Amino acid sequence: MRHREDQAVAVHKGFKVLKLAYQPHWLPHWQDKYMRGMGQVRQGSDDHKGPRFSTCVFLPDARDGLPELVDQMASRPNFLWDHLPKSRSKTGDVRLPKFKLSFSSRINSTLEDMGVQAAFNPGKANLKDMLLEGDDLQLVVEHVFHKAVIEVDEEGTEAAASTACQMILMCATRTRTDFVADHPFAFFVEELSGTVVFMGYVLDPTRSE
Repeated sequence: MRHREDQAVAVHKGFKVLKLAYQPHWLPHWQDKYMRGMGQVRQGSDDHKGPRFSTCVFLPDARDGLPELVDQMASRPNFLWDHLPKSRSKTGDVRLPKFKLSFSSRINSTLEDMGVQAAFNPGKANLKDMLLEGDDLQLVVEHVFHKAVIEVDEEGTEAAASTACQMILMCATRTRTDFVADHPFAFFVEELSGTVVFMGYVLDPTRSE
């Protein structure tokens, strides 16, 4: 992805930050209704006008500077938001490589720590409402998996996440700033409310896959 128009870029000591707003794809009616119920779509707003998410890229000046930058990002809770661009600025060459990352994990223990325990216990699970009426069967959750995928290409950022239970459950003259992500960088996807929904890093931006 390459741009030459003005972008939201912040320049800090040792690193730069690029913020790219994007609009999610249109949601099917049932999913849009579900998102409203989860409070992820503001009531009374035009759901498909204006971006609700942003991709924020933290690029160290030094080619081997990512470990130190990650340490800084973890040093205090508000580090990410304190260093985001506040407005657009004059930019020169802005380049971000195409990449696709995915992560999956079994989250049984995480859910149990949060108090979701009965569903995993054959003696306590009560999931009869998921069965057809009259079925004399017992249903219990064996495993719960969570998978997240993020892809950046010429059209912007696309992100998705799903959880499954072995049942299917993005005027004054100013100096132009270049932002060329040709070495390791960190990124995260931020929702309008400030919630970080994805976070990761790219170690080799030169790889095509």
